[in-house]
Amino acid sequence: MRLVEGPSGRKYNLAFQQSPTLIMPVSEAVGTHPYLRLLGIGLFGAVLCFLLARNITQPITRLRAAAGGIASGRLKTRVDPTVRRRRDEIGTLGRDFDRMAEQIEALVSAQRDLLGDVSHELRSPLARLIVALGLLRQASPEGTPEYLNRIAQEADRLDKLIGQLLTLTRIESGIESTQREKFDLTNLVQEVAADGDFEARAHGGEVKVLRADACTTLGVPEILRSAIENIVRNAIRHTAPGTSVDVTLERITASEPKAVLQVRDYGPGVPERMLRDIFVPFHRVPNQDESNTHGAGLGLAIAERVVRLHEGHIQARNAANGGLIVEIELPVHGITV
Repeated sequence: MRLVEGPSGRKYNLAFQQSPTLIMPVSEAVGTHPYLRLLGIGLFGAVLCFLLARNITQPITRLRAAAGGIASGRLKTRVDPTVRRRRDEIGTLGRDFDRMAEQIEALVSAQRDLLGDVSHELRSPLARLIVALGLLRQASPEGTPEYLNRIAQEADRLDKLIGQLLTLTRIESGIESTQREKFDLTNLVQEVAADGDFEARAHGGEVKVLRADACTTLGVPEILRSAIENIVRNAIRHTAPGTSVDVTLERITASEPKAVLQVRDYGPGVPERMLRDIFVPFHRVPNQDESNTHGAGLGLAIAERVVRLHEGHIQARNAANGGLIVEIELPVHGITV
């Protein structure tokens, strides 16, 4: 109740009444409506759960990304600094993970350095041995004795083996981004196939390019050429006499375009249980033909590492009607017209 005076001097009594439905405090309104109370509690709990879940899952996701980098061969990968700075069990796990990664990187680097050093040390005396054998064969008055030919043959094999070991060591050291360039993959495959055809014809075979789509990729052409050469030569060595080695390069158009290279021979194939092992260094598949066992088992291992460094994928499978198919998938970075 309030007393007011009008313009004419007459006095009035004004009475006010608050509306409980409009001016009632929110807390009272929620208190009088149980469903609103439950809704408020539910919203608060949802926000709290979201914040807690994010606080836990975000560092775990970063740990998982670091583990994936190590698993793919990027040994310099480390956990995100925000994870290491945490003062809880997850932070401790992140710091332990980094220590483990550093130890693995050191061990693998030491192994690579040792392999490279040993290979270099072996190559010098081997080169002198090959030169001495050449001089001895020239000096032989009655032709070259058979044992000298055998020594020279084994020395050449050892020289190739050391060369492959050095190549493998260099490849496993990684490719710097400055070494990568865009190049014509189609032209490279055709050149390798032409060289392989020249080599195969000396043994009554041939290398045929059945398809060669135009595409360009990013990488180091020299080492990718070496990888494809190893695959083609392996196929030439194992294909049946009088048969061909078929090469196809197809560009697959999808969400992420890729080039698919297939090299197929018509040999005995590989036992199913050994298909994954043929990319392991020094692994050789038992073969009935003893003439095909002279390889060191490094060619396909080198190819696998080269393809992996080019962000690609390699696999082998037996053809339905005999022979082995080695398939390489590489990312495409353009089309060569």
